[in-house]
Amino acid sequence: MKHARFALLLSALTAILLLVLGMWSPAHAQFKKTKIAVLDFQMQGEQTSAKDMGKIVAEWLITGLVETGRFDVIERRLLEKLLEEQKLGVTGAIDPNSAAQLGKILGVRIIVSGTVTSLEGYTEINARLINVDSASIIAAEKVRAGSAEKLRDLVNKITDKIVLAFPMEGYIVQRVDKKVTIDLGKQIGVRPGMKFIVFKEGKIIKHPKTGEVLDVETIETGLIEIRDVKDKTAIGMIVQESTPNAVAYGSMVRSSTKDSLDMDSTENKSVQQDSGERRGLIPMPSFMRRKTD
Repeated sequence: MKHARFALLLSALTAILLLVLGMWSPAHAQFKKTKIAVLDFQMQGEQTSAKDMGKIVAEWLITGLVETGRFDVIERRLLEKLLEEQKLGVTGAIDPNSAAQLGKILGVRIIVSGTVTSLEGYTEINARLINVDSASIIAAEKVRAGSAEKLRDLVNKITDKIVLAFPMEGYIVQRVDKKVTIDLGKQIGVRPGMKFIVFKEGKIIKHPKTGEVLDVETIETGLIEIRDVKDKTAIGMIVQESTPNAVAYGSMVRSSTKDSLDMDSTENKSVQQDSGERRGLIPMPSFMRRKTD
């Protein structure tokens, strides 16, 4: 009798354990923030009233990136300490090779560097995103304003441009009429008014010699606009749909700045291979994806 009770208890515990493990599946895993370092920006052109304007711009940029919830940014004091220990003095437009070496020391994936140019009549901020693994510039952004007094606005604009280089991906977890719920929320920077492209995967593109999966075609099926945001989810309205009910439970979504679907390219657009990461929060760009056998 005791053995029967023990077996029954063991079975119950096993069932509970399997349920918990099933709930903690990759689809529910926490997203991994992109780890980056922001160097002091280099001043160019006329001298401004603020001697440390390059440092101020870097500080504002760090604050803006952290507030998005999308990045793990190296704290400035730690960055300065590590640079001092390594006897490295780098600011501004650092070359990609030096940035790659620095990034490996800091343990980051991306280095953000740039310049602030102040000339008569305008101020311009140039920022470059350097991939530590490949020692290459993956994005370069530029914003300009008519006066130095608008410098903070320029930093906000450059922050938004950097964020666009790291689109969010998720899933539709509910649809009721024209209203949908996605599994992305305030914690990772979703805001009301943001737009998401709804898509599905198409053909797999393989290398003819090695058989390596190079890419996966995607087909855009809809466009949604976010209206309300909670911590882990967001509610949006379907703005456009390729066919009736094309936007459905389980469809994938990606943050976008598009106002409409490009119907001519819905069958030819592609997205980088998903290499086993959580496909629903922040996808790693191709240069940051793990290599598979």
